Amino acid sequence: MAKLAIGVDFGGTKVLAAVVDVESGKVRGTGKKKTRADDGPDELMERIYDTCDQAMVEAKIDRDHIVGIGVGIAGQVDAERGLLIGTANLSRSVVDLPMAKRLRDRFGVPVTLRNDVQIAAIGEARFGAGKGVDDFFCIFVGTGIGGAIVRDGVLVAGSDGSAGELGHTIVQAGGRICGCGGRGHLEAYASRTAITNVLIGELRRGRQSVLRQLIPDIDLTAPGGTAIRSGVLRKAVAAKDELVLEVVEEAGRYLGYGLATIVNVLNPRRIILGGGAIEAVDRLVQVAEQTTRREALPAAGERVDIVTAGLGDNAGVVGAAVIGAERGDRG
Repeated sequence: MAKLAIGVDFGGTKVLAAVVDVESGKVRGTGKKKTRADDGPDELMERIYDTCDQAMVEAKIDRDHIVGIGVGIAGQVDAERGLLIGTANLSRSVVDLPMAKRLRDRFGVPVTLRNDVQIAAIGEARFGAGKGVDDFFCIFVGTGIGGAIVRDGVLVAGSDGSAGELGHTIVQAGGRICGCGGRGHLEAYASRTAITNVLIGELRRGRQSVLRQLIPDIDLTAPGGTAIRSGVLRKAVAAKDELVLEVVEEAGRYLGYGLATIVNVLNPRRIILGGGAIEAVDRLVQVAEQTTRREALPAAGERVDIVTAGLGDNAGVVGAAVIGAERGDRG
């Protein structure tokens, strides 16, 4: 009989759950719901419960078939207590919420909570672009930017569980304000949120763009404007929109500066790029790779493999299911 676990990927705009065969990496069923910045703790937990239930219905199983649940969440995690203790991109109501305990009480199985990109790296190491690679760095670009380090085949979490947070390294002293409150962080220059913020600002100043046709109801008056989804960016780049290309290429250069730092400091054999913005916008990846190879030390910059995530959007849920199953094995 297949060994099944539920993996939950809790991000800045959605929660995705999947029933996963952790021996093959096959996703048997999924559930997805959008999240909102003003969601309260009970609303957030109900969204997670609903996605888990949806995934089990699609997989045609019940909770008796599940050995454990793993949750990946954007931010700093206290894994021992099963709590999110800090986040730049989620509702503040989820901080210190006993998420693992509430899921355990609801479903009656062991639950493990980890940083979302760290568990995505576990998924990639087991079944994706990191399989068979001892040393790699995994970076996901979406609402924010997260990273994870795998060294000698083992995830390096750091003293407080936040190793690999490339999105909060400084690329511009005294620069733009990051969601975490710091200034000049990579996340404020190369995430999809950063790209959106710059584009909205330029549209407010009267710049012309195909975005006005792609998003007819775009709101330039509301604080922060309208979120511009990765799929819209892909269409605008394909249309060779001057403004969007300009902003995406700037973001790609900053991303490359961050990756060059990783190459120089860690000298990984491979860099794995994932997340909605990476999957949707090839030009972002192209510029980031060109910049990385130009700015990194010659030997390391030439030899490092730069690839996209093998599991795509499922990296997080697959990795989460793997750690959920491991906790279930320990009891």
